[in-house]
Amino acid sequence: MRFLLLIMLAVSAIWAGNYKLKYWKVGETFGDYLTRHHIDSTKFYSQIDPDDIKFLSAIMSKSPFFENIENGKLKEALIPLGEKMQIYISKKGNDYKFDIIPLKYKVIRDTVTIKIENNCFVDIKKATNNAHIATYLKRVFKDKVDFTKLKKGDTVSVKYRQKSIKGLPWEEPIIEAAYIKRGDNEYFALKQGDEYKIYSTKETTQKEVVVSNKGAEYKAFCYPLTHIRVTSKFTYKRWHPILHRYRPHLGIDFGAKRGTPIHAISSGKVIYAGWMRGYGKVTKIAHGGGVVSLYAHQSKILVKMGEHVDAHQVIGKIGSTGRSTGPHLHLGVYKRGKPINPALYINHIVKLKDGIRVKKSIKIVHNLAKELPIRAKIVYNSLKKDNSNYYRWKNLNSTVKIVIKKREDIHARVKLPNAKGDA
Repeated sequence: MRFLLLIMLAVSAIWAGNYKLKYWKVGETFGDYLTRHHIDSTKFYSQIDPDDIKFLSAIMSKSPFFENIENGKLKEALIPLGEKMQIYISKKGNDYKFDIIPLKYKVIRDTVTIKIENNCFVDIKKATNNAHIATYLKRVFKDKVDFTKLKKGDTVSVKYRQKSIKGLPWEEPIIEAAYIKRGDNEYFALKQGDEYKIYSTKETTQKEVVVSNKGAEYKAFCYPLTHIRVTSKFTYKRWHPILHRYRPHLGIDFGAKRGTPIHAISSGKVIYAGWMRGYGKVTKIAHGGGVVSLYAHQSKILVKMGEHVDAHQVIGKIGSTGRSTGPHLHLGVYKRGKPINPALYINHIVKLKDGIRVKKSIKIVHNLAKELPIRAKIVYNSLKKDNSNYYRWKNLNSTVKIVIKKREDIHARVKLPNAKGDA
């Protein structure tokens, strides 16, 4: 009997929810979301670990998430935090529970070629059930192609990758390459890093001429300590040394002795200097261009709100205040409220404002294929093929079944079956 009881305790609890894809309302706070679903926010917040509260502010307007509504009431919600973890809200009796669990998704890679029948947006959506592809395709070509002038018979081909949960597109698609033939004119775009190289039969050449550099501002972000020892990198999934479970780590930790001077990574204005729950003593500095740096766990803050600081200026001292296992600095960098990896800014030159204009001239290219470098030519030729083997996305209004599996020895995690694409 005792053996049978142990077996029963070891069995996982599994339940499935029917979810619909939603988008976070502009300007809505997490507290507003709870109120909208008639959830007692005071009672709900009381169960959340203080170290997890800060993740609630990382939810961005218009970001995708999943809801399971049953009989008009919220039963479950899955709210992604970056690429690895997500907030999980579940109704248990009359109460709601909070947890942060791993996020699982697929990356779909596909190529779609269409001959326009109605217009680019309608036809691509009809072919793929993914309305976002045409929107981001337009952004790729910017002012190079007037999409309102594409007409019946014109060709559009796009190679892209898209995160997917149960066949529904999630987050923004990444356009890897695209080809448009409008009448006798051809346009080809190839992703190179964060930008796109555009080739066309009407090639635009740019000769840089500085008309005005008024307001042009370049900043090189420096390290916050004189001697660098990284103890924890930026990640959306880190094993928390105190909580003993996976949590996002939205910054970089630098190990150092208590009292070690902390330097501002760039010049700016102090917009916060005080206590911040799990972060302890914190300083926030706005650097312009929507960029804000955060310095946590200080033993002593040496600047005040509203004060202007210079790059390298000492703003505080290393400590272990808040939720911390020992003296260190947690450095966070945010752009327009969204956490980003500080490594992208430290020792990199960042252009915050652009006051440089260029003169443009047009040259006619009679054979685009001959003008392309070899890598671009290979992709260009592959896009010109009439490939109709596209991945058909589910309709955005579809209900999808996501299975949540919870065990006694590990934390809640999402289980998704294999589908077309790469894990």
